[in-house]
Amino acid sequence: MRIVQCSITHFRGIESGTITIPDHGVVFGPNNVGKSTVIEALALALGREQMAQPLTDWDFWGGEPKPDSRATIICTISHFAQDARPEDFPDWFSGERSARPVWWDETSNAVKIDADCPKHCILAAQIAFCIRYEEDSADFEFIRYFYDGPGDPFTTDCRMVPNSVLQELGVFILPGNRQWDKLLSFGSSSFLKVLKASGAIPGSTIDKLKMELRNPQNKIEDDPSIAAVIKSAEQELQQFLMFKDKAEIAYRPTMLDSRSVMQSLIPHVLHSTFLLPFSRHGAGMNSLQAFLIVLAFAEQRKQKGKNFILIAEEPELHLHPALHARLANRIRALSQQSLVTTHSPFLASSYKPEAAIFVRNDAGILEASFLRTEPVASIQKHAIRNLYLRSRESLYSALMGSSVIIPEGESDARWLTLLQRMVESTAEEGVEGSLSIIPTLAASVVDTFEEIYRFRHDALPLIDGDPAGDSYKSRLTALNSPPQRLVQYANETAVEGLGTWILEPCLSNPGPVLADLLTGQPATSKNLFKAICKEKSNIELQENLIWEASANVVSLERAKSFVDDLCRIAAGEKPTNKGWAIARESRTDVYTATHICKP
Repeated sequence: MRIVQCSITHFRGIESGTITIPDHGVVFGPNNVGKSTVIEALALALGREQMAQPLTDWDFWGGEPKPDSRATIICTISHFAQDARPEDFPDWFSGERSARPVWWDETSNAVKIDADCPKHCILAAQIAFCIRYEEDSADFEFIRYFYDGPGDPFTTDCRMVPNSVLQELGVFILPGNRQWDKLLSFGSSSFLKVLKASGAIPGSTIDKLKMELRNPQNKIEDDPSIAAVIKSAEQELQQFLMFKDKAEIAYRPTMLDSRSVMQSLIPHVLHSTFLLPFSRHGAGMNSLQAFLIVLAFAEQRKQKGKNFILIAEEPELHLHPALHARLANRIRALSQQSLVTTHSPFLASSYKPEAAIFVRNDAGILEASFLRTEPVASIQKHAIRNLYLRSRESLYSALMGSSVIIPEGESDARWLTLLQRMVESTAEEGVEGSLSIIPTLAASVVDTFEEIYRFRHDALPLIDGDPAGDSYKSRLTALNSPPQRLVQYANETAVEGLGTWILEPCLSNPGPVLADLLTGQPATSKNLFKAICKEKSNIELQENLIWEASANVVSLERAKSFVDDLCRIAAGEKPTNKGWAIARESRTDVYTATHICKP
């Protein structure tokens, strides 16, 4: 079985939205768009509410619930079996308190409610979860039921979802707010659940350990250094008739019942010569504890032929980037279906574009789009295929960023990346934002913008001030969905002019890298420009020049000014440098960097 869709209404920061869920998918996007909300919505709807935070006012859209307020989550469950019919699954579809059979159309990703199965559709059921606010008790009430169309489940009859159905579905939630030091201990409900499911509670061994703890070989109260103090306390207790004559004080590490003995067991790693608690290891080691429990639980379900669906929030937490793809592969191998959210481009890029879901939130309206709905091989434009194949990690990373910049080519992207690194590493004052730079193939800025615009309407093209740049500008502004804003270098200027402008203040006192670049030439802006153009493909030289320039106050200020202004323009704000010329062309605001010109 699979969850094929989840619709959310008036829940937390989502006024409305629907996400279609593939066999194995990744959900990513900028911060605060609702990724965690989707995970908690699935947890609540599918019987894992203990994994979600307690219900509060803030679980309602707007945070001010009234008695008639309702937050609703609807999950569509499908893929029961090949050519499944309702009568084949009586636990789901038979009887008065069962689900209404509906049909999942895999071609349109839509639910149909026809009496008989339409063409290209498969059997499905819908589980809903609704929350309301009880004003009299200032508390919250929820109900989980089989969805049967619009209506208020608190005032009309509805069919409650039995736990047996949820157990059969087998959803496991791995939340982001995990308590690492307790996960592999007997105090963890998740760990105990795995042990109980496999009949692995070590009862007889716990009893033996309990007896050992009651009669230890080394007793603290027998230590001569504290024996007198303890004896005095015993005498006082006897005088107050609290102790009988032969009673004594004894210290033991637990309350010595089975439960407290189990909860006192702390996982350690046994090295060759010493023990070290899990909690004293690195965050990566502790992070993997949660995954180990999931692994054990999944393998048990698999051995018994049961369904297992894993939903994980940022499973890469604290793990080395090199392990992110391996983690994704193990998750896929474990489960019939999996869905993860992430901020890691390493993890996200291990999923094909057809399984990668980009999420954005516009004033509460959640939009969740697959990066592609067809194989990358079918894309006709080489530059776009290149984005999804050769530059997938950089693409996914840029889509998650704040200010998305689409330069003309790879050299432009490299210079911008170096400038941002210079500013973030050395400027005393923070920058306005962060540039997310798309690795554009040369001469493909228009095609690349059209592709990126599908996900980021705020994407900002950055073009040269030459005839080719003017041509790009004309094509961009003539699009059906043109850029809201566009940046262009001054006449006859390109990214090499930007590099010259940044490095120009260093000419009066050049460092060793710059001096070597200008060997045998006067230290002029014109010679610097020619040298930068000549070394256009020398990546190491460009990086060394930028790091050397970071020690020059004026160069650093120029770099910061340009990076800040790009962030401001991308956000729809006015740049601070007075050298920008702003004009309106068709439906696009064009910002020309007249302060950066060819020497």
